Order: sequence, then structure tokens, then C-alpha cells
Amino acid sequence: MTSISDNCPYKKCDGKGLIWYRDHKTNEEFMRICKCREDKSLDAKLQFARIPQEYRQSRINNFEINLYRTDEGKERAAIAKRVAANFVANYPAMKEQGKGLYFYSYQKGSGKTRLSCSIANALVKKYKADVRFIRFVDLLNELKNSFSGNGDVNASELIEAVKNIEVLVIDDLGVEKVSEWVEEVVTSILDHRLNQNLVTIITSNSTIEELDKRYQQGRVRSRVEKMTFPVWMPEESIRSLIAQQENEEIQDILFR
Repeated sequence: MTSISDNCPYKKCDGKGLIWYRDHKTNEEFMRICKCREDKSLDAKLQFARIPQEYRQSRINNFEINLYRTDEGKERAAIAKRVAANFVANYPAMKEQGKGLYFYSYQKGSGKTRLSCSIANALVKKYKADVRFIRFVDLLNELKNSFSGNGDVNASELIEAVKNIEVLVIDDLGVEKVSEWVEEVVTSILDHRLNQNLVTIITSNSTIEELDKRYQQGRVRSRVEKMTFPVWMPEESIRSLIAQQENEEIQDILFR
């Protein structure tokens, strides 16, 4: 029999995630997986996903529509929230088709990143999906560091990691300074994922059509158009409102 330890939050095993049983009639031993082991596996996947700490607890059901001030903003937020929930609910079909989402708005802080991370969290928890979040500018900086020998991994390893991950979340596509090399990096990643039918979720401050202005060879837009469904987010910033809510909660603690 397995000894019980405080290392297991469920008090079912010794903290190693395995529960051993013995059949007293046959004297045979058998093993079951403890839920704490599943939790650790899930935590490891969430760490691997590299979702920013700010959004680790983001959930689709707590995406607050009423934070938006205008009726139009609330309506778009409600549609985006419904799309996100239905995407997660129907992920097996989306995965089979290799279809992702493209969240866009001109306004910074409109909730694009928050909602995309909420989807990523849900896919890890519900489907044990392998997910990776990248801010595209950060990826480019990591690649440049690898060329100078200052990075932790070489460029080919980094590119292969984002090319082949089950679900890739690309945040802020199009805000970087575009050069021929940058466009080649974007095209290489998207082209591979399109050909391999892999799910890609993208946030941007541009419409899909406007990507041609940034990536003038035209190959980025055509691939994004094929592999994602566009979702227009509200043209309102809720980042400052969320910060205000958080500060009010802290104020209650500090001025008791």
C-alpha cells in the first residue's frame, strides 16, 4: 500500500503521483495514477506554454464584457467571447482543419492578448494541448541573440520549436520593424504551420488585409487568411480599467 504524505494535496499518495494497491485475496499489486500527478503534468504544460504571468489565471468565462464603455464595444466583446468559447468547445474540429483565430483592433489594450491567453489556458487544461505563447518581437530578439552567441538556444532550434508546436499563439504580429529577414522569418513559420495543418492564434493591431502594407511580398497575408478566422475586438482600451480595479482591491487592504 502507498504511504500518505503531505506532499500530495489530495492525501492519496506519497507525493510521487502513484498509488499502489494490494489485493489481499490474490496478493497481487497494481498501480493507479493519483490526481496530483495529473496536476503536476498540467502545471508543466502551462509553464512550457510561456504564457505571461499576468494572464496565467485568465479564463474565457471571466472575460468581462461590461468593462467596455460603449454599446458597440460590449457587442464586439460579447461576440469575441462567444467565438473563443466555441473555439475551445470545438477544438478537435478546429485542430483537424488547422484553423486558428486572428484577434485584431487598432486600439492597444483592447483585450486581444487576454482573450487569446484565456483560450490557450483552456486548451491546455481541457485537452492537454501543447501550447506555446510568443510575442513576435521577443522571438525576433531571441533569434538575434542566438546569432551573436548570447542566446540559450540556437536559431534553428528556436524556429523549429515554434514551427511544430501543436498550438502557437503569436502576440502583436505586425508591430515589429519589418525587414526582408523579418518577413522571411514570419513567412517560414506560417508556411510550415499551414502545410502541417497546425493551429495558430494571432493578435494584431492590423486587419488581415492591412498585413500587405507591412509585409509587402504578400505571402504573409495569404497564409494568415487561410489559417485563421478574423475576430474584430472592441476599439477601446480596458487595460487601464483593469489596473484601476486591481488598485481599488489593494487599497482596501492597505487602508483598512
